[in-house]
Amino acid sequence: MDITVRRASANDTEALLPLVRAYRVFYAQTPDEAGERRLLRKHLRDKTSTLFFASDGERAVGFVQIFESWSTVRLAPVLILEDLFVDPSHRERGIGRALIHAALAYARETGAAGMFLETAVDNERAQHVYEREGWLPERAFVKYNAPL
Repeated sequence: MDITVRRASANDTEALLPLVRAYRVFYAQTPDEAGERRLLRKHLRDKTSTLFFASDGERAVGFVQIFESWSTVRLAPVLILEDLFVDPSHRERGIGRALIHAALAYARETGAAGMFLETAVDNERAQHVYEREGWLPERAFVKYNAPL
């Protein structure tokens, strides 16, 4: 099976919808086709995020979505790897690694000062992938969430 990774455009919305839905279900969210389509289309159309996806020639089988933020301390952009998902039927084939490498290449190309991500405390599979790729757990800062 030949896997290719490329940057998504607004034309890829429909092909990516099943993956976005499966990702949300993985995180215990109720599927919302209209909302998922609206969000994905907006980000791709307005370029408010950068999304790369892997395909097996016939269909999209994984994606990574990146958002840009800024570091006042570093006086440079930093990237947030917000979402990474691989279809369960295509795992253990290096697709997650390929998507991470695409995200890191993008970070280097754009001159980002750094890239960070969050994953669920109990998502040990993802933690293993990130650590195997050289990512280090955060030890310097404490994350807080505001009740909204």
